[in-house]
Amino acid sequence: MIGPRRLAGLALLCAAALAGCETTGEGASLCLDAPPGIPLDPDGCPLYSDADAVPDYEDKCPGTAPGVPVDANGCPVDADADGVANLGDSCPDTPSGASVDARGCPLVGERIAIVTNLNFDFDRTKVRDDVKKRLSRVIRLLKEMPDIDVEIVGFTDDVGSKAYNLDLSLRRAESVRDYMVAQGIDRRRLSVAGRGMADALVSNSTPEGRAVNRRVEFVVR
Repeated sequence: MIGPRRLAGLALLCAAALAGCETTGEGASLCLDAPPGIPLDPDGCPLYSDADAVPDYEDKCPGTAPGVPVDANGCPVDADADGVANLGDSCPDTPSGASVDARGCPLVGERIAIVTNLNFDFDRTKVRDDVKKRLSRVIRLLKEMPDIDVEIVGFTDDVGSKAYNLDLSLRRAESVRDYMVAQGIDRRRLSVAGRGMADALVSNSTPEGRAVNRRVEFVVR
């Protein structure tokens, strides 16, 4: 691979040759602007030991296998920053912050989506149009991770009895599951659970807070 510095050096040498100057011999360099003190190849150019277009002195991941896409630091590209390079990542769009296994997929118990504004009308289970828009992100994520199964967990606010809200939260989770199945997600990948008014994200003291707590979460199982 011929880098830009080497090309510049070759141009200078060719210009010197055309001018009648001697350009060959012991110690001749094809990269006259190579920084001092860096590893050089026999031509006096920065050394590229793993042929990834990043010279060794700038390469933070020396020894990268041939053909592996790398970033500006010479390291394998990891688009979702989960510690598993794209080339070996079975789940290349893992949500930020999720713990992953060796395949790059979220671990069991990880919440891959907490959509806090995934609201339902008060005392209703029907999936509203605005909810469908928010669910589209999760549906797309599941289609990109076909080996991941999730539990859809429903929650309510604190209006009503615990028993009633527990049943309501389960019915909401079932409605979300049914909608996602209709959008192409295999039903076998989706289980449901209801938690009622438990684990409120915010205070239920305001209408806005109660709307946030009427939600579903998606947990890897």
